[in-house]
Amino acid sequence: MPGNTAVIIIDPYNDFLHPEGKLNGLLAASLKETDTITHLKEMVAAARANKIPIYYGLHQQAKPGFLAGWNHATPVQKSQKEHVAFEEGSWGVEMYEGLEPSLDNGDVVVSKHWSSSSFQNTDLDYQLRQRDIQNLVMGGLTSNTCLESSARYAYELGYHVTLLKDATAGFSIEQKNAATELIWPLFAHEVKTVGEWIKTL
Repeated sequence: MPGNTAVIIIDPYNDFLHPEGKLNGLLAASLKETDTITHLKEMVAAARANKIPIYYGLHQQAKPGFLAGWNHATPVQKSQKEHVAFEEGSWGVEMYEGLEPSLDNGDVVVSKHWSSSSFQNTDLDYQLRQRDIQNLVMGGLTSNTCLESSARYAYELGYHVTLLKDATAGFSIEQKNAATELIWPLFAHEVKTVGEWIKTL
């Protein structure tokens, strides 16, 4: 794997991944069917073993004044505010155990995304270009929202995009499978399992 590669992990919050997380129930069936957490941990371990930096694309966190005065909030943003999902300072916005960033590995937590893409209105592209990163290996949540949106944006910016189809989950098994089997192959340079990607390292 060339030195101009980074792993991008999207929204590995407790609120999504932990059984007690606020949003876990929406993902539970897909997480179980794909064994997502195991594969996310394998992705992180492989990156660390090969000194590949991991960039963390995280969703904005709800707090007092969140969306105050906004006239064009999306339905998802309104729902986040209503349900106080990803609440700033809470256990729910801590990284799931085993997926935390490591400064020793050169990991980077970029500015948080407001909608779906970890590139739009963040410093992710700027941070990647500072290290001449050209190849992105991507996993995280969710398959057909933030992960796919970020991957599409990366593709449009000229990055080589590899998506890991078992290091993700959707709000249903059907949504996840539609993304990984039907949609991702239309734009991603490569769609692999974590095991298949590890064999290339």
